[in-house]
Amino acid sequence: MLARAPGATALYSGAMEIVDDLEALLKTEPHHPLTRLRLDSLRLATELDTAIPALLLALEKDGLKVEGSWRTRGRFADIHGVARPGNLMPATVSLGELRALSGHRVLVVGVSEVGEYDATSTAQALKELHHIEAEAEEVSIKELPVGASVTDLYGRRAPSLKARAPAIAFPPGFTGLPDGGFELLSAAPSPHGWRLQQAIGLGAVSADVTELQSAGGRVTAAQAADKTYRGDAFVLATGHHIGGGLLKENPVREPLLGLGVFRDGRSVAHAGTRLQHIEYLEPAQQFLAGVMTDERLHPLEESGGVRFENLYAAGAVLGGFDYAGPCGFGVPILTGWLAGRWAARDGR
Repeated sequence: MLARAPGATALYSGAMEIVDDLEALLKTEPHHPLTRLRLDSLRLATELDTAIPALLLALEKDGLKVEGSWRTRGRFADIHGVARPGNLMPATVSLGELRALSGHRVLVVGVSEVGEYDATSTAQALKELHHIEAEAEEVSIKELPVGASVTDLYGRRAPSLKARAPAIAFPPGFTGLPDGGFELLSAAPSPHGWRLQQAIGLGAVSADVTELQSAGGRVTAAQAADKTYRGDAFVLATGHHIGGGLLKENPVREPLLGLGVFRDGRSVAHAGTRLQHIEYLEPAQQFLAGVMTDERLHPLEESGGVRFENLYAAGAVLGGFDYAGPCGFGVPILTGWLAGRWAARDGR
């Protein structure tokens, strides 16, 4: 795995959404990456039933325990008390599922040196928005820098508290949580995201890939500044705008191979000014554009054909879905799982 730097993964809040309704997705979203796999809902469900446990096991081996299932979804509060949905979440977050907290007294821990997070306000939000009996306790950590943020809590041991409660909500980043303690979800920059990035980045090579070399309809090597990395098969998992997998130019382009970039099944190169107006009125629309693949995750050229038989694409570089929405982690996990498996079999 070659990676220049962390991408959007390092910013995630702490709750992973996998998929909402597979049947509805396949019927109503023809350009969605999961629809383009040409698998029925039963086969997709079977693949998710295999991929998710494999992911959880791999993350736990790398020091990050994650819990949950793609078939069930909970609601968890962030540092402002706002509920966010999630299928998978760190074990340190799972105790904070809002329905499970109903009927329990929750103590919300604040740190007086941290200005961007107010425990009293969060406790009030838990009361008003979720009908949870919550109160705040402020602690002081003298060694924090002036104007500290939540990220300055990362790696510090959880402070001792005066009050007691069956459930204790901490801002994210602390280690050694007491019994009943759990972490709230985060805003960017995110301690949850950084833990996930560290876990999946173990063994990665830091390299800025500037070119993919090819011959005879196959990619042969990835060229970095000082080294050439050769392989039998390659997976393009370069991310969207944050990761650098797509460049926000006019039109959006894929920089390594000049692959086609599509929105709603059409090349953005021929979208004209209408797409610009749509994105101006609703900026989130720009994230729907991306690389499109065939049923084996081979990325397509602008003409719709496959140029490289040993190249696969996975994750946020794919277009046709909102990676801040209900499939935000489902698409990267499932396409990454399948692309890796198919790439490993390439040439056999």
